[in-house]
Amino acid sequence: MKRLVLSTLLSLVIAGTAGAATPGIDPSYSQLLQRIVEINTETRNVAGLAQARDVLVPKFEALGLTASRHALAESGREVLRFDTPDGRPKVLLVGHLDTVFPKAGSFQHFVDDGDRLMGPGVIDMKGGLVLMLNVLAQLKAAGQLQHVRVLINDDEEIGSPYSKKTLQAFAKDVPYGLVFEPGLEDGAVVSSQSGVRWIKLTSTGKAAHAGLEPENGIDACLDLARKIAKISALAQPAKGLTLNPGVIEGGSKPNVVCDKASVTFDVRFRSLADWERVHAAIDAISKQSDVYNDRLKLGARTEIVQLAELPPLPVERTAALAARAEAVARALGQPFRAQAVGYGSDGNNLSDTGMQLLVGVGPYGGGMHSDKEHMLKSAYQARLTLLTQLLHNLTQSEGEMP
Repeated sequence: MKRLVLSTLLSLVIAGTAGAATPGIDPSYSQLLQRIVEINTETRNVAGLAQARDVLVPKFEALGLTASRHALAESGREVLRFDTPDGRPKVLLVGHLDTVFPKAGSFQHFVDDGDRLMGPGVIDMKGGLVLMLNVLAQLKAAGQLQHVRVLINDDEEIGSPYSKKTLQAFAKDVPYGLVFEPGLEDGAVVSSQSGVRWIKLTSTGKAAHAGLEPENGIDACLDLARKIAKISALAQPAKGLTLNPGVIEGGSKPNVVCDKASVTFDVRFRSLADWERVHAAIDAISKQSDVYNDRLKLGARTEIVQLAELPPLPVERTAALAARAEAVARALGQPFRAQAVGYGSDGNNLSDTGMQLLVGVGPYGGGMHSDKEHMLKSAYQARLTLLTQLLHNLTQSEGEMP
């Protein structure tokens, strides 16, 4: 009987939300979004991240959630955890505070432009954090703010190297996880995510005067350039295997034979077998000297270091929760679609915990990671309604880990 009453109350809350005269985001949430968007939280800006945390923590606490702050290995970094005081959580809501936009960059301000809210991190994922608060407030109004845990980290944009183990520990034995990354541009959620590795190759040669005695040099820049071409040729985009030489550095002056050069590759893959094959090929390429000085009987040497690691998020870990979300969407008269993506998230890091995950449930728009990043106001209410009902269903589910 209690469940029936609460379910009816939630339905009234949802109906009120869905039936609002003007679809969009409530001004109080829009103002909060503007406030945190205009705090620069690039991953390395520890002071900005702390400032944003101080804005958000009271908002979650005002809903009746208990906050705890968990310091990480790198000074100034924290994972925020919010729990309800009654019972073991059934659903984990996951978000991150950091963005890719540098403190000194030109894209710093929030702009309300008709149907678009624009600004750094407005969908990736400060809009997701605001939507998370909005959903929790809806559940609180319906008396259904039970069995929910929230985790917010500050290093997701670099693969969560500091927070990964903490996230996994706090996800233990929680059956379901919703990751508030932005939805795709048409509103689709994520059915699977590629695995990611960042690897850095550094070639070391020998400096020499480029005009006076080039024969005494070993050109590390040239050696690395040849390796970059070989490694890039390993890509198989049709099967989701991509290799992007995103950062290249080397040399000191044009008139000096380059003695050191480096490249950092972003490698994306759908299966660990593909990663193992391409890693073996990269290792073999790195052991070759593509620039060799016969006079000195020496060649360039190359070292490899792995900088970041995300496992794949397979469709098997999302299928059950995607099906439940689709059922809710259909009942609400909303379209629903899930698709594989190449980008990574903390859904990847949680894929081995055994929970069912759904990534990309946040607001959507476009231009992510660029100065065109924007959120569509007209799509916000539909997302709010979908997630409120889905969370109600999940928190009321019987049973344990799927």
